[in-house]
Amino acid sequence: MPLYSSQDLIHGIVQECHSQFKRLPRHGKPLKRSNGQSEWTILAGIVLATPVPTNGSTRHDDGGDTEGVGITDQREAVSWEIECISLATGSKCLPKSKQSPRGDLVNDCHAEILARRGFNRWCLMEMKASIDNPGDTRNKFKYIGDQGLASEGKWPLFQLVHPESQFHLYVSQAPCGDATTASLALAQTEESRKAFLNGRDTNSQMHTRTQEEHVAQTLDQQHLQGAGSKHQRETTENEDACPLSKQPRTEPPSPPGSHRVHSGTSSTSAACDHVLGFRRGRVDYDSVGVLRTKPGRVDSEPTASMSCSDKIARWNILGLCSALVAPFLQPIYLHSIITRELFDVAALKRSLYERIDQCHCFPALDESSKVNRRFYQPHPIEIHESSLPFEFSKEVVTIQAGEDGTTSPPVASSSSILWIASEPSKPEVLANGCKAGASAKQPIQPKAQSQVCKANMFRTSVNLWKSLPESTLSKLDQYDTLRRVLSLPESESDTGMDGATYGKWKRLAVDYNAAKESLLNGVFRNWIKGDDALERFNIHGDHPSK
Repeated sequence: MPLYSSQDLIHGIVQECHSQFKRLPRHGKPLKRSNGQSEWTILAGIVLATPVPTNGSTRHDDGGDTEGVGITDQREAVSWEIECISLATGSKCLPKSKQSPRGDLVNDCHAEILARRGFNRWCLMEMKASIDNPGDTRNKFKYIGDQGLASEGKWPLFQLVHPESQFHLYVSQAPCGDATTASLALAQTEESRKAFLNGRDTNSQMHTRTQEEHVAQTLDQQHLQGAGSKHQRETTENEDACPLSKQPRTEPPSPPGSHRVHSGTSSTSAACDHVLGFRRGRVDYDSVGVLRTKPGRVDSEPTASMSCSDKIARWNILGLCSALVAPFLQPIYLHSIITRELFDVAALKRSLYERIDQCHCFPALDESSKVNRRFYQPHPIEIHESSLPFEFSKEVVTIQAGEDGTTSPPVASSSSILWIASEPSKPEVLANGCKAGASAKQPIQPKAQSQVCKANMFRTSVNLWKSLPESTLSKLDQYDTLRRVLSLPESESDTGMDGATYGKWKRLAVDYNAAKESLLNGVFRNWIKGDDALERFNIHGDHPSK
């Protein structure tokens, strides 16, 4: 793994992501279409940085040739080993009506979200490797379930071999949503503004109700039909279409209950006096500090996916680990985010941290809690601007198209790429939520499923639980559930995995789910809640009989 000084660390992280992308096969990367239009995409990577200790060394926060906003003046190593552990491209997501109740599609294929899903699979695979080969010096985690607090049924069961390691997120373009809404409005051309207005007017003539009403009705559907063929799984576009920019205005917090998007109550969460407002896509683009769904073309079907800005802000409270990984590890937080295009340090600080920093909806942890008091609270994040352009970014491709005399504006690539370090020989190209090339006339087959779709992540989590010794499992609070779903010998009435659903399996992360509930009943009360009907599949992708 390459070594970088603290001064060059940020530059090295970007360079490592770009280098890993160049090593990937050509398939799935942006290309020039037959009509002369060039494609662009967004690149995101999660990078592990491990310090090489040197006594008396001092960390520099200037990030080499980057412009950075530091958090602390802590003493760190002069040199860092860095490794890209998850890399992804993409700017597409499925509309809610095309999401699958079998967990066989990836709903959100924006680069940042895919990279985080890859990170979670990497964690599960690397923890499994530490169980299978405990003496391997390449292990990133070590099993501690048989020692200390873990031997008494306390959490966690694994920890990083190097706990002082850091995780950094690189994104070639600043995240969609609150971090970039104002920047996109300022950067758009008169042509794109007119196209947006014309599309909006045409759309309003085609429908008897407004687009906003159509969005609300679509997202409030409670009973969804399964996504059938690839042809049916149309994606929403991530185009730069927004109204003429105005001076951004900060949206005041919404009064409790002002927008019904998350239902449920919490007996543990205190009343929150800082509930963020909500907008769909780029509606009221000049309102900042609000939650938003993913942006989309005016004529596209609405999506239920929250913006990348909102999701990263949530990671800065709950951590990068998902509910499938949280039972094994203490929360892992991003140390920094590095980006280039549409970089606005004030907007990034506000959207990713400052708007959640004042949240007081999390309950005080009692003495019996297994969760360290510094977890599941807002965590600050460093913000850096990279000087290295990504070869397929919209900015670079647009400049190149102009130099080539191409009159048609570049378009977003319809494909996504995912690469994970734990399985380096298996990069995936995804389209419409599954592997590119899947039959357009048949239901999704196992070989066409992404390794990070819900169904496969479910199986990977179960495999890790099965690798743990029963002597450890029997001491855990979740033992009864684990015994039942893992078919551990106890009684003849066990239903095993056929009766365990993905939704129930996620509940094993008790502390994570309690923190998530507090968050969704507090500052993120206006977050669009996922449909429970989409999580009632078992490990085979079937729905157990009710």
